[in-house]
Amino acid sequence: MGLDIEKARKQQESLSDKALLDVYGDLPLELIHFLKNDVLNYCLQEYKTGIKLEHPARIVNSWLAQDVIKIQEGDKGKIRRYNRLENIWLNIVFEARKFGIPIDTLKDARKTLLESSIKDFSLFKLEVIKTLLAMPQILYIPIEGSAKLYSFEAYMEWFPKGKFPVHAIFKLEDYIALEYPNNALSSDFKIHNPLEDKNKMLLLYFLKTGDYQHLKFHLKEGDIRFIETSQSLLQNEEVMQSITNWDFQKIDIAINDELETSIKL
Repeated sequence: MGLDIEKARKQQESLSDKALLDVYGDLPLELIHFLKNDVLNYCLQEYKTGIKLEHPARIVNSWLAQDVIKIQEGDKGKIRRYNRLENIWLNIVFEARKFGIPIDTLKDARKTLLESSIKDFSLFKLEVIKTLLAMPQILYIPIEGSAKLYSFEAYMEWFPKGKFPVHAIFKLEDYIALEYPNNALSSDFKIHNPLEDKNKMLLLYFLKTGDYQHLKFHLKEGDIRFIETSQSLLQNEEVMQSITNWDFQKIDIAINDELETSIKL
């Protein structure tokens, strides 16, 4: 019996890997390049924080021991040990437990969504990025069966037709917002065809999340605009127009005391 279970598990993992490769292979090339971007990976996967004050450490440590959340081996014992993706997932887990979703279901969901044989890629990372690029995604967790991610449009089309069994849903935007208090997730920056340019996608990441200390927009020679918050950005008409028109010399982005980057035209 034990051998049969192990064989079934390996077959399931093989099917999951194939499905993952199929998703990855269908992505636009520029989006694949963006997902491998060093700056993006620093922001989402390398930069670490502690848990939020409202998240009891005893409960988080229990979930950590049960593989509902995970950290890297080298981060064990550290306070700042959770990356952005894990923290967004943790926000979802807290809400899911309020609905009574079992620990084993969440453990399986994490394995499906956040683990991958492809470097710098996971389904969860992809759908977080899609949400930031104005393609909102829904996490669907049924009472029985596997967790899946759907576009908001697809879910709203299929749900009235009775396509789904009893389930819980989680709008990724809500849990991303908890991770980025300076966010502008509801704002439309009207950047034309962002999926065709990894620099446009990178700028949208920072504009939507507010994940920066400050931005310096070099609009033209001698005209530099200093932005510290999403609110000040949205109120600056000249800067907003330069973003929409994709018309500036460069943008310096101070992410934190450790890292800066620039986007140049």
